[in-house]
Amino acid sequence: MRRKIDSQVALSGRALLSLLMLTLAALACNLGVSTAPTPTPFVIVTPPVIVVTATPTLRLATNTPPFIAPTQPLCVPNTAWPIYFVRQGDTLANIAARSGTTVAALVQANCLTNPDVIFVGQALRVPRQPAIITPTAPFTPTPSGPSISSVAIEPSVQRGAGQFQVATGMVTLRAVGVSGAVRVAYYLQQIGTSAPVLIGESTTPQNGFAVQWLVTAGNLSAQLWAVATAANNQSAETPRLIVFTDTAFAPTIGALSVTPSQPDPLEPAVRILPLGQVLLTVSGVSNATKVLFYFVDERPGNAPILLGEDSNFNDGVGIIFNTMPFSSVPRGLVWAQAINALGQTATTASLPIVIR
Repeated sequence: MRRKIDSQVALSGRALLSLLMLTLAALACNLGVSTAPTPTPFVIVTPPVIVVTATPTLRLATNTPPFIAPTQPLCVPNTAWPIYFVRQGDTLANIAARSGTTVAALVQANCLTNPDVIFVGQALRVPRQPAIITPTAPFTPTPSGPSISSVAIEPSVQRGAGQFQVATGMVTLRAVGVSGAVRVAYYLQQIGTSAPVLIGESTTPQNGFAVQWLVTAGNLSAQLWAVATAANNQSAETPRLIVFTDTAFAPTIGALSVTPSQPDPLEPAVRILPLGQVLLTVSGVSNATKVLFYFVDERPGNAPILLGEDSNFNDGVGIIFNTMPFSSVPRGLVWAQAINALGQTATTASLPIVIR
């Protein structure tokens, strides 16, 4: 059976081959080609190998600062200069001064970013080694002592430099130019004697540390001075004045009065002046060419103010005083001074006043 199948397959194959050859022959005849056809070569086509890779995802770093090109060249320290190590108390300014240069030069030579910040032990380039500052002991101020310049004698006549004539009776002594004192004492030493005498002392700066001195001797010739004492017992002394009694000297002046005025109920010696115009007058003026009238605020540091003067004594000696500009002053003093042609003076006692 198998042999029969094989022979049939062989016959079929030969039949197919014969049919193929006949077909080719017919095509050749139709094309007019006398030669046998060239067989087509068998080409094996190899497809390309495609490799698929993952595409990376690009991300920008958010913490990386952008690059900025420097606008100035980098600073280079001046290594040709010697090194100085900063000490306690140094500043760049005093290092520059002691080494003969400037702060700007030290900043450039050391590439400093802040000239105000240096520290002990820091190495700095300097043109030369600066002088070392030796620390000194801290300054301890000593307590300042008091001061006093002179003594005003009221009433009196100035005869010459440092010489005053006084009359018998009550005289007021007042300290001038006092500061830093709590007490002022006044002393008198009769010429030809060795022991000074205490006239009086005051602890009241509001009235110039004034004291009252009763002159009884008709032949007085003595030295007068004042001593100011501070709370720490330091003291200062005025120059010594010569005081004496002599009726031959002139001018003379009596008492000062204010109209209208009334005594202060609490301080009878103080006169209360109204706001407006008042009359200041003096009595007992002789051998004088003019009389000057003064006012001073009793508070420390105020200078006397000239209120006016009178040189015509035919109708009395006095001036009109307008108190309005002085209404803000708590209290003050007024007095008068007579002057003769030679410049000699006589002064009344000061009158304490209150304007209200």
